[in-house]
Amino acid sequence: MATKRSKRGNPIPLIVEPHPQDYDGYPFITLIEYRKEHTLTLIDNSNDKIVKAYVLDMCGPANVNEELLISVAKEWYENNGLYRYPVSFTLSQYGLAGEASKIYRTFNIEYITRVIGPLPKFEMKEIKSVKRRRRKPVPAGVEIKNKVIKIS
Repeated sequence: MATKRSKRGNPIPLIVEPHPQDYDGYPFITLIEYRKEHTLTLIDNSNDKIVKAYVLDMCGPANVNEELLISVAKEWYENNGLYRYPVSFTLSQYGLAGEASKIYRTFNIEYITRVIGPLPKFEMKEIKSVKRRRRKPVPAGVEIKNKVIKIS
């Protein structure tokens, strides 16, 4: 007789734990066990299917300033308390979104077995499609002149 598998790829249920009582690190850092590997992350957002996070272990190889990222996240945590808006908003305000995107990863919940630390969830209503008007072609006989910008 075949046994029923859950919807998760991993039959082990997701375990979300708070930081240990003797933990003296940053309260906004989360450890994720993904495919049996432990990863230090800064969670941006999560839902029942995926976890979006900045992987702090990749700062060195990706040449991202980890200290600057942590200091901005610390300010975000002190002003926000994890539950008003994602950390990516603050990184964007400081102009670090492009730099931090090098270490931004999406983790499939099916392969996460354990989470130690906060796992914030923000209801973001994503727009699945954008409707755009078609461009009309320039009629034949219309002359197009390009502007020349002079820098002095």
